Amino acid sequence: MPENITGGDLYHLWRVSDVHLPRIADVYYDATRLIGGAETTASGGSDADAYRAGVAAYPGATALTSPIGTAWAALRDEMQSMYGQIGGVVLAAAEGVRKATQDFVNEDTVNADKLDKYKGDPNNHNQNDPASNPPAATADDNPGIPSLPVNAQA
Repeated sequence: MPENITGGDLYHLWRVSDVHLPRIADVYYDATRLIGGAETTASGGSDADAYRAGVAAYPGATALTSPIGTAWAALRDEMQSMYGQIGGVVLAAAEGVRKATQDFVNEDTVNADKLDKYKGDPNNHNQNDPASNPPAATADDNPGIPSLPVNAQA
């Protein structure tokens, strides 16, 4: 595959690492905040108190929600941890794609520099040898600009 990578491919990898994956991670981080009770209800109260252990089941109730509250707290904590980890993994993947793209660019630059040095080395390339150089504009073997059919010319 490396021989087929172009600037467009590198641009798409950049978009994946710096645009798409951070937005996906944000969805999971938003879910973490939402499950944690950061959102408020329409009446202005916080959802965080809805199933808290030791809190009345409803206003004025003598029954407490401790069994529900304890179960909800454990589930909420597990879901927050899970969403946070998934968001972290997505951002780690973005960093991996970013690093792989940069490694390719760095390696390609090193190889391009080597090629330039190779072409300029008189031991490797004789600039006076017509067989080792592109055809001159006036040479018989210069393809020039191909003629277009009469009906294809603008």
